[in-house]
Amino acid sequence: MNRVDALKALVYAELPIAQAIARMSEFAWDSEEYVVVLTPENLERVLTLFAEGSITRSDVESWANALECRDDLALSEPVVSEVLFELANPLLTHALSPERVYHLLSVVKHVG
Repeated sequence: MNRVDALKALVYAELPIAQAIARMSEFAWDSEEYVVVLTPENLERVLTLFAEGSITRSDVESWANALECRDDLALSEPVVSEVLFELANPLLTHALSPERVYHLLSVVKHVG
């Protein structure tokens, strides 16, 4: 799997989160160009998976930490950056709870 495919699998949450993160560990965080764009729809997918019980709070935090600050990942909107930061840093922002997830889902669904 190349860098683009591995990053897409992580961004799109196509694989189990731990497996997608493991695949990304083969590639450096540094990059000269963006190869994938993180969108509100990607955030919505991960938040929905959590709300449905398909992934854990820890999975969401790990997913966000694996994406935050990557040089090869563009963020489509300022709100994507804000939500990603919150998900990656629950001790600094908000703990992920069902109520918070529904709030964040409403935020990302109304972007644009």
